[in-house]
Amino acid sequence: MWITLSLAGVLALQLWACRDKLGLPFLDTRLHYNYDNADFTFKARSGNRNRDLRSQFGVTLNSYSRWGERMGKPTYYTDHPFLVKALFQQYTRIVGTREWASRSFYLAVSFAIAAGLYTILLQTTGSLLASLAGTATLVSLPLFSVYQTCVKFETDGMLVSVWLFAALMAYFRDGTKRTLTFYGVLAGLAFLVHWTAVLFVGILATYLLVAYLRGRNPTVRAALLVTVSAGTLGMGALLAGMSYLQGSWGAARGALARSYTTRSTSIPTDAWWAKQWLYSRMNFSEAFPWLVLGVSLFLAARWVWSRSRSKAPITPLQPAHPPALFFVSTLAVACAWQLFFPQGSFIHVYWQYWFCLPIATLVAALLASLRTTRFGLAAGTVTCCALVMYLFSASRASYAGVLEDQLGTSEDIAFLGSLREDRFDRMVFVPLSDTPLNQWFQGPLFEYYTDRPVTVAASEADIHPGDKALVLRYERRDDVVARLAAWSHKRLANEKCGLRLCAYDVLEQ
Repeated sequence: MWITLSLAGVLALQLWACRDKLGLPFLDTRLHYNYDNADFTFKARSGNRNRDLRSQFGVTLNSYSRWGERMGKPTYYTDHPFLVKALFQQYTRIVGTREWASRSFYLAVSFAIAAGLYTILLQTTGSLLASLAGTATLVSLPLFSVYQTCVKFETDGMLVSVWLFAALMAYFRDGTKRTLTFYGVLAGLAFLVHWTAVLFVGILATYLLVAYLRGRNPTVRAALLVTVSAGTLGMGALLAGMSYLQGSWGAARGALARSYTTRSTSIPTDAWWAKQWLYSRMNFSEAFPWLVLGVSLFLAARWVWSRSRSKAPITPLQPAHPPALFFVSTLAVACAWQLFFPQGSFIHVYWQYWFCLPIATLVAALLASLRTTRFGLAAGTVTCCALVMYLFSASRASYAGVLEDQLGTSEDIAFLGSLREDRFDRMVFVPLSDTPLNQWFQGPLFEYYTDRPVTVAASEADIHPGDKALVLRYERRDDVVARLAAWSHKRLANEKCGLRLCAYDVLEQ
């Protein structure tokens, strides 16, 4: 009963953090907080409209001339494994594609991540209090708390990885074929979910190989063989799925190569490190990185001291052993994801997501290490409670900061929605003056609300007949229209204006 109640308390903390945010419009998709939600909800809507088998995997890209009126053949996004995106699309078939659909789906995914971590900490520390402290820390971290409703591939990878590790621990505890089979299924599915999950499987396979070579344990050998077999089948299924969507293996390989080349582009070391340090303070608060360092040093010192006093062999897979294996494995994935793809980690603030798992594990390990004495347990409990309160407060402030950074308004979104039935290929924004709102015209916001993309005109050649021209609303609009027509050598007609924007059909002169 206490296990259920404590887990319910953690999930309630998650829900409280985003209780009033699920239905908000995607006001500004320049921000990573909204970008993938709008993008993959648009993809899901496009796939639902197409109805064919190839369009059921959550990665369909349609071009439209009008709301719901497709033109040309669909294309597919296969830069990442897409199993969870396919599940998300089927979810939208049931609940629709309003803003809350993507957020509620990924809140459920985040619930499952928290529950998986809670299970792992119970298995590896044997302490209900330590498990509760570690999981509460996870859901209170500003990065996890803010992005727990966001459509992120890193979240997909964390989802399957925590339950994969929990299944491995269960197998080493009871040794049954049933748990080994469940572990194997998850190891195969990891390849269909995300590259970070693939990295995690690879790290576990490496550990199992070393453990087997050291002890020749048949239980470890069985887990290693299942990991390799399931991974091989999973990779084969992934490549087959990508080839099916792209029409051939050559096309799928080309898409992967382009994605890898972009994300692995080298960034000057000084600039990259400066950005990572900035992101860490944004994602975990100003003081938290130093606190993590202090806890790590404390636990390392305790481990060295205990090793010097004990001659017992190290058995990291024992359920009562501190969760060192999970900490090292998740930390390795987090570091590899940052270092292997410097361009990706340079431009994406949330690419540090995987660090949430080892950080939460550290907190649980700290409390578990202090439970040997009554004073240590009391001090550790008070410290963890204060830490969770501090992080939750930092998360709320981070949430508010994200919302304050948005350039769009609900009125802007309503105006875009009023253009849905107009027939045009794309929108073209013309920046007639230097204002902060000019930066708003990026990201997939316009596809989500109008089915058509937007581009920014740098010259008159960027405006074509059939476009919908967008400009900021000025008081002397006749002068603005005349100036824009003369500059573009096109005729503008059918004016529609909102509070801050005006739209015009672009016609031949």
